[in-house]
Amino acid sequence: MDDSKKPNIFQYDNYRKYLRDWFIWMKKTNPVFSYRAFSQWAGFKSPNQLLLVMDGKRNISISTLNKYLAVLKLKDNEAVYFELLVKFNQAKDMPTRTRCFQQLSPYWLKRGTVLGKEQYDYLSGWFYTAIREMVNLNNFKEDGRWISKRLKGMINPIQARRAIEILLKLNLLKRDENDKLVQTSSYLTTGNETEAVAAYIFHEHMLHLAMESLKKKPSSERNISSLTFTIRKKDYESIVSKINEFRKEVVSLLENRAVKEEDDSLYELSLHLFPIGEDMGKL
Repeated sequence: MDDSKKPNIFQYDNYRKYLRDWFIWMKKTNPVFSYRAFSQWAGFKSPNQLLLVMDGKRNISISTLNKYLAVLKLKDNEAVYFELLVKFNQAKDMPTRTRCFQQLSPYWLKRGTVLGKEQYDYLSGWFYTAIREMVNLNNFKEDGRWISKRLKGMINPIQARRAIEILLKLNLLKRDENDKLVQTSSYLTTGNETEAVAAYIFHEHMLHLAMESLKKKPSSERNISSLTFTIRKKDYESIVSKINEFRKEVVSLLENRAVKEEDDSLYELSLHLFPIGEDMGKL
């Protein structure tokens, strides 16, 4: 952040981070400015209201939002964006956060700030990961119709071709000396807030595909099983550790094979561990 310029709200995906940078900027431009001064200007009784919000110890409510907008001097689209950001960051469930993400994304795409167009497309589409892996297939064809057919028509040829363009722009795929598509070791990074939503969207899609597999694929082509059990809270981390070890073993197995060029099928391995019912200690 350039300390000489007021922070640009559209460059943030976390309103608390914006408030911290705004406070630093205010101190630079007005040395007598303080948390107490903010509370006085906004009409808050608590002298450290701003600090509590910045530290995540207090939220901005509907009744206090306009007080913040007035002191921050945010108007029109800036005010709308800040309100959306507050709802996005304070959402208590992922469906609500995802809706806010979708409302925020046009601002990011228009200004190229938090997310670029290619990043947004990648994060909101499950098939980018699938196509990135498909290039390892021994009979892979860089053809939109072929890719669409292999993915059972769940995307159309235009989406498939566009996905390859985006994967190349994001450096998630590259061309080798023979102009063949190959994976890179790069990975896409974004802010923690957007990554959380992207993970939710991705897993939601994959759960849907798992359901479709359960309905349409013979048991000889899929492996779906489950366990229901009771545990102590401290057992949870032990089980998670075992799951992580298993995932690493699978990755190691796949990476160290001598016959990777013979791959002819695309699979998804999803692991889920979650509570069903209420925690008895809370009842």
